[in-house]
Amino acid sequence: MTFLERPGMVSPSGQKLAISGIKLSGELLQINFLPGSGLTAPQLFHRLAERRVNLSMVTLDAAGGQWGGACCIAVDELPRAQPLLDEAADFLKILPSVGLLTVFPHRSRYDLLECILSAFAQANLPIHCIASSLAALTFATDFSRLDEAVSAVTAVADLPPNHAPVRPEFKVRQI
Repeated sequence: MTFLERPGMVSPSGQKLAISGIKLSGELLQINFLPGSGLTAPQLFHRLAERRVNLSMVTLDAAGGQWGGACCIAVDELPRAQPLLDEAADFLKILPSVGLLTVFPHRSRYDLLECILSAFAQANLPIHCIASSLAALTFATDFSRLDEAVSAVTAVADLPPNHAPVRPEFKVRQI
């Protein structure tokens, strides 16, 4: 049995892990590009920037010296991005209707990542990609299942009573 199959996963101390908050995104489109596809991350990001398309999340990987990865854009930005996506369709895999669940802070606790991965597995929630910053862990999953994802995380982690709202209350867009 792997840690992803252990029921009721909690921290090694047997307690729920303390977190300061969870934030959910609006509905997004995930753009995956594979290493060696002929389209580089800088090319893709430059072309999206030319179209004034904001990136909600970026994850990159290098395989054999070639870059691949994923990025997310808001679904309402699709009309500006569509010409590029059509032009590069052979190099991209598009996942429609994804959402981001961000947990913060993670404080470099690998047990938090392990517990959340286990909770997602137990709930049969897909993880399309994971990103990490110094302060947060971000999971891309199906947008329609974000509430289930919150339930899965709160099964292994405790939010403080005064935590900020989980759903966005307003949208900020760079212009």
